[in-house]
Amino acid sequence: MVVIIGAVAWGVLYYLFTYLGMAITKFIDWSTSVASKMDAVVIVALITGAVSIIGVIISSVIAKIIDYKKNRKEYLNQKREEPYGEFVEMVYKIQQNVKNNNSYTEQMMIDDLSKFSRKITLWGSTKVVKKWIKFREQGANPDAGIDNLFILEDIMNEMRRDLGLRRVKKGNLLAFFVNDIKEVMKKNK
Repeated sequence: MVVIIGAVAWGVLYYLFTYLGMAITKFIDWSTSVASKMDAVVIVALITGAVSIIGVIISSVIAKIIDYKKNRKEYLNQKREEPYGEFVEMVYKIQQNVKNNNSYTEQMMIDDLSKFSRKITLWGSTKVVKKWIKFREQGANPDAGIDNLFILEDIMNEMRRDLGLRRVKKGNLLAFFVNDIKEVMKKNK
């Protein structure tokens, strides 16, 4: 059965390419005979028209591709804006927790972390997800406190980049809620 199907497929392909080749040859012969009978001005006009049509087709395809990418980026930005904003809000809650006598409980923090993790599972960029995993892995290490702050800043910088903003120089985002970050950076050099 396989041999019969293979033979039929081979026969179809052979005749298809044979007739296709003959059709192309006939078209070329016809176009050269027509072109030899035409005036040079008409030939130039036909070539110019064909080039124009091909140019329009190519430019419209490229425009559609660019439009698709733009719409996709806008859609992802809309989906990422909420979890990224919640993350920054959570960071500020943790920072304010020291000033407000532990008003942000550990359970509230765990709930917020879980909610954020669920949202970036779908909408976080690859770099944000990788940095978030690194942050969570090092979060259990009490000796990595300063390193975790810089990973936290890297996460926020990647979020900014995802939303179309430029990265901020190392330490500048942390300076919003860590008063002595510049001195800490000087000591760690």
